[in-house]
Amino acid sequence: MKKIISLVLALCLVFALASEAFAAGKPTITKQPETSTTSKKGAVSFSISVKGTVDSYTWYFINPETGEKVSGKKLSSVFKDIKVNSPNSKKISLTHVPDAMHGWSVYCHVNGNGYKVDSDTVMLLVYGLEPPAGASAPAAAPADTTPAENTAPAPETADTANGKPTDDNSRKPDDGSDEAMPELELKTITVSASSKVLLKLDSVGNVVEGDPVSKLTFDNTGSFLVRSENPIKSWTVNGIRFEPASPVNEFKVMNITEDVALDFKIVRQTAASAEVDASHMCKVSCTGCTFTYHSGGLRSVTEGEVPAGAPIKVIADSSALAANGYSINGGEKEYAGKASFQLTVTEDTTIVVGK
Repeated sequence: MKKIISLVLALCLVFALASEAFAAGKPTITKQPETSTTSKKGAVSFSISVKGTVDSYTWYFINPETGEKVSGKKLSSVFKDIKVNSPNSKKISLTHVPDAMHGWSVYCHVNGNGYKVDSDTVMLLVYGLEPPAGASAPAAAPADTTPAENTAPAPETADTANGKPTDDNSRKPDDGSDEAMPELELKTITVSASSKVLLKLDSVGNVVEGDPVSKLTFDNTGSFLVRSENPIKSWTVNGIRFEPASPVNEFKVMNITEDVALDFKIVRQTAASAEVDASHMCKVSCTGCTFTYHSGGLRSVTEGEVPAGAPIKVIADSSALAANGYSINGGEKEYAGKASFQLTVTEDTTIVVGK
């Protein structure tokens, strides 16, 4: 009898330990996906972080009108122009996102160690379209990437943020009388690019100081249009970066209610079409890399001067640094994972690798 009891206890202990080990492998989502917004025909991505054993990731997209659920892998069969990258990984990326996906719900289904876990459900939004019920508008917005329709949503003004209309009736007191409300005190809003002040506006859009340069045009109340002779690859508004599906020559920032700092990336000339002007030299410095300029005899240096318009080849000091990409003039990291790349220099350029 004692042997039977001992055997039963041993089996119970083994079962308990096995159950605990099995439970320890249950996938737990440590970082939920977030609602993401893209420009028309732009790119967007969703990601999660999971602790524990994961056998598979499956991203699902739900049509708000029909309730139809489509897996990321099958999205291209619903929208012919959309491109889906890594539909069964912890990060899914979409490019050429159609307007029809505005307001679609998104979540990730995780399967691991016999467990099934669903992430939070978030939303895919498209700039320039009315936010669906329950969704908040993006904090800052680029213009439409097509020249014919240069409009976009923007930060809420003081009135719209409180749910009040922006017409004159919003100035009337709540008791229904016709007595006008006191005028709001106007503040000065400064628009700058790369620390240079371009113009100053008051909070209703009147120009206070400054002579708008040809590439920055005051448009409507509290709005301005940025134009460039060369295509704009991406731009940053108060630290928020926007990149259309293809370069544009102009974009609009609307309903300005606070200081705005702008930065842009212009599409550079290719090495074949670059016209080297030896009269204008650009200083180039490389941290964690070297660069080479063949025509001028410059070879594998970390700092030097090359003619404007000259193509240079940048080489990372190590593959570990290259994995994190390169920052050019303090901008977003690019060329991640590339041991080397070619860059056409048109201005003084500082390149930092892997930081």
